[in-house]
Amino acid sequence: MAPLGMLGKGEVGEIVSLRPGRHHAGQHGYRHHAHGRENGKRLAEMGFSVGQTIEIIENSPGMPLLVRVHDGRVAIGRGIAMRVMVRRVTL
Repeated sequence: MAPLGMLGKGEVGEIVSLRPGRHHAGQHGYRHHAHGRENGKRLAEMGFSVGQTIEIIENSPGMPLLVRVHDGRVAIGRGIAMRVMVRRVTL
């Protein structure tokens, strides 16, 4: 198992889990960052769900990842890609 962001161009992975967003220190201690929930919801709307396969189209350092999910192409930020845990699939 590895983060989606660690797969190389042409590799395929099956989503195993979607990690929640980061926590940050607020006025009253640590709490969940609202953007993490929003990103998770947005990923689900784009077809990112446990069991779904994803192909890496482009993974260049410092750039968003371009992935194929459900017959479509989607660009996602590296931070989000590192929270999508996948199992490499060999075709």
